[in-house]
Amino acid sequence: MAAEAHDLIPEIRRGKIYRDVYEKRSPDRPALGEAFLERARAVDGVLDFGGSGARSRAFRDGVFLLEIPAEIDVSAGDAFACQFYEGPVAAPYGRFRDLGSDHFGDPLLGFHQRINQIEQFLLERRFWAGVYPPEITDLGESLTRLSRQVLRSVLSAVGIPERDWRRATGGCSQCAGSYHLTFNHYRPAHEDIGLSSHKDDGFLTILRTTAPGLEVSREDHWETVPAEPDCFIVNFGLSMEILTAGSRMPVAAIMHRVARQQDDRSSFGHFSSSGCLPGEDEGIYRYVHSGGLERVCGSRELIDENDYEIYAGTDAPDRPHTPDSSGSPHSSGAPESPGAPDSPHAPDSPGGSGTPDAPGRAEGRPIAKDVRR
Repeated sequence: MAAEAHDLIPEIRRGKIYRDVYEKRSPDRPALGEAFLERARAVDGVLDFGGSGARSRAFRDGVFLLEIPAEIDVSAGDAFACQFYEGPVAAPYGRFRDLGSDHFGDPLLGFHQRINQIEQFLLERRFWAGVYPPEITDLGESLTRLSRQVLRSVLSAVGIPERDWRRATGGCSQCAGSYHLTFNHYRPAHEDIGLSSHKDDGFLTILRTTAPGLEVSREDHWETVPAEPDCFIVNFGLSMEILTAGSRMPVAAIMHRVARQQDDRSSFGHFSSSGCLPGEDEGIYRYVHSGGLERVCGSRELIDENDYEIYAGTDAPDRPHTPDSSGSPHSSGAPESPGAPDSPHAPDSPGGSGTPDAPGRAEGRPIAKDVRR
């Protein structure tokens, strides 16, 4: 069982994370139909899919719809997402366009325009209360609590002992992980894909969108995700896939993208990742039924390697290849991205794309997610 579980874990190394899905990542592969996603609701802190079969399919797909709890008001988040990029003339949220990375002393935070159609405003949790208006901070904290409910329900269902939850999730099972609240706008005048295909690096992403555009890769083809205004879209990331690969019910990290947008499109997302604040790195673990938790890599390592893959392109790095001076393979199909130093993780992520060498993410720096979708 341990050997089989290890085989299911992606190799956290550039050119290896997506080794089995490079062909699927081509932006030329169109979506072939509409995705039917399983639907759940949170009842007394537990996910209710209406049956174990639906739950198993949702975990296997790596994505599902979650009815928006009555106590969470998304209206302020919708308004912020539709206005943050307009500038100070647009009150009350347009002023956030002028808050760039220099304001936060971190090249990944604040307002950014990405290499795809997306532009975003993103902050990690430690900045929320001091920067976001109270209604946006309250929304972020509500989503943090909701993400804990989802995460704990998953851990219970897959059979990971509760005593291991905190270490396994880098604090997320206790609302003590790393969290990012990101607002996205897709620029129709920018001729590019909305957001390149990727998997998120964290445990889960909670996405709010009221317009179509998100696409997911299931059953060896791409599908469009219909917009359901009364639901969040929840997708699982690489940290969850790695953790649960050896459990009784492995959870997949879903590959997703945003199609080129012909009209303005806005969304916002909440990302839950293993704790990785300045001076600390909780790490990424896999669960082995017979041996408990085994550390796979550092939290920052997973983020940086995944970011490189996202921005390096969609071609397999070893096809074609030529030897470099040291004799190791060098990709001619995945060129270095021209990404600027402020490029973050993939956005409408469903969380974020990163830079090839993740500039600004030196050891001890906090990590920020860019949001896609």
